Amino acid sequence: GSLPPGGLPPVGGLHGLLQPVPPGGMGGVPPPGAPPLPPPSGPPPDMQGSAFAALLAQQQQQSSALAAALARPQGMEGDFNSALTSQQHSQQQEKVKAEQAQEAARVAKQKREEKMREQAADQAQADKLRCHLHKKAKDKCKFCQRYQDFLKGIENRDAKRVAGTKQSLMGASLDASGREVLEIANPKTYGLSPLLQTHIVESAHFKALLSLETLDQLVEEMHQFADNIEPYMPNSNTTPSALFCCLYRLFTMGLQASQLRYVVEYPDNPYIRCIGFLFIRFGLQPEALWHWLGDYVLDDEELRPSKDSEWHTTVGEFVEGLLTQDKYYSTVLPRLPMSTKRQLEAKLAPITQCRKRTRANKDLLEVYREEGVRVEANAGGEWRRGVTVDLFENAPSRIKVLVRWEDDTEEEIHLGKVILSDSRYTNYQPKPSRGRSRSRSPRDGVDWARTKGRSDKELVDEMRKADRDKAVCASGKEYARKPVGYKAACALPREQGAASHRLMEEETFVPMKQSSRRRSPSPSSKAEDFRKAPSAEHQARMQQLFEKYGMAKGTDAASTRADIDAPDVMRFG
Repeated sequence: GSLPPGGLPPVGGLHGLLQPVPPGGMGGVPPPGAPPLPPPSGPPPDMQGSAFAALLAQQQQQSSALAAALARPQGMEGDFNSALTSQQHSQQQEKVKAEQAQEAARVAKQKREEKMREQAADQAQADKLRCHLHKKAKDKCKFCQRYQDFLKGIENRDAKRVAGTKQSLMGASLDASGREVLEIANPKTYGLSPLLQTHIVESAHFKALLSLETLDQLVEEMHQFADNIEPYMPNSNTTPSALFCCLYRLFTMGLQASQLRYVVEYPDNPYIRCIGFLFIRFGLQPEALWHWLGDYVLDDEELRPSKDSEWHTTVGEFVEGLLTQDKYYSTVLPRLPMSTKRQLEAKLAPITQCRKRTRANKDLLEVYREEGVRVEANAGGEWRRGVTVDLFENAPSRIKVLVRWEDDTEEEIHLGKVILSDSRYTNYQPKPSRGRSRSRSPRDGVDWARTKGRSDKELVDEMRKADRDKAVCASGKEYARKPVGYKAACALPREQGAASHRLMEEETFVPMKQSSRRRSPSPSSKAEDFRKAPSAEHQARMQQLFEKYGMAKGTDAASTRADIDAPDVMRFG
């Protein structure tokens, strides 16, 4: 019953429980079924108290180990319950997904049924409007024309629906909160050249713009400093302009579609609008350009390259240049695919006629404000008949007319694509306003408020023919114009502003525009005789030679010999 010299035996987990109990069992009592203990031998009873205390401590350790061993199955049971819970959660998710798929299938089926019913109704209406006289449509038959207008209306309605679904998120995507986030075509350089990007990032102005966190703060900065549409400051090739610094800050800020629309439609400051247009041209995908810029091609708000510039243009012409040109000043614009470029050409070809028609129709705004005026409008390249419903003048630089077609559908058309066809206003003349002359007849003799002009197809063919002729040389066998090399380009005159022009004059003291003096084709006879006459010194020397060698005596002798007949003598040597 004595302990080993090292104290209590080691107890570890279940192994400790399986260790044999010292003789005497628990407190000297043998366990049940055990043989009787032999008579005690060893030290006297007063020395066995310490051994009993040690056995009690050992029993407590064994009971704690037993509790730890019994706790293990409970943990495994908890893990099993958590596994069952996760499995039930996954089953519930699959059930929800299946219900959503069934709901989507039900909605799609409902849409297909509605589309079939709509097509059946359109077919029935078309059968009613079909001409009963002609199997093939005639242009002069009013029944055939009504039937054709109905079919065109159905096609335009379907095309609008398809375009609406495609263009609703054109150039944008929805984030987790449901907002439209613009997708940048090149998030690394934002479409800018590496040199210009380096100049912008290293400029002090852009570093100061990094402290602006909201769009309102950046717009206020544009108000104060954006007064030039060029990429660089005047008289510098390394300092970017404030406009391009603000443009690059817009790229790094991450605009939403609604914010970009706010910038391009900003009132009373065309430079802020130009920043939005440049953001679209440099940053967005080529397929999204017309969706964003098409409404502003006919914008007639005045725009000057700089605030002190005498030359001015319009915002519409600025946007048209972004869509048609390959360079913006000296900065190369992102390349457009040929398919996109041809589509833009087809849409931009009639723009010149539309601008003339806009100027003519602005004198007839009183007529277009009335409801029920018969008009013809160009929608999708085709002229259609309709009546006016309303005139939208909230944007004075791009006025639109709400037209109701003959199939009772309505559409907003720009003022430059509408002509008057109402017989009540055939001889209508607008009232002269202040500052305008009473006779405002068009310069080309065409009444653009009532004339359709040339067709879009003719204008597109003419534009493409001009582009082909521009790329071909007319002299010799050079079929293509040789591209200008680097050295030749250095010798070309560079576009300069007024400040740069004056600076060069002050530094060189030579006027840049020298008056070109042309020689007269036939100089005066007196001046010519004066240039050909010998000098006095030359005449004096010749006189001395004549006197020295006696030219006069020789001439007298030759004259006397000429009077006597004598044979001709030829002397050799």
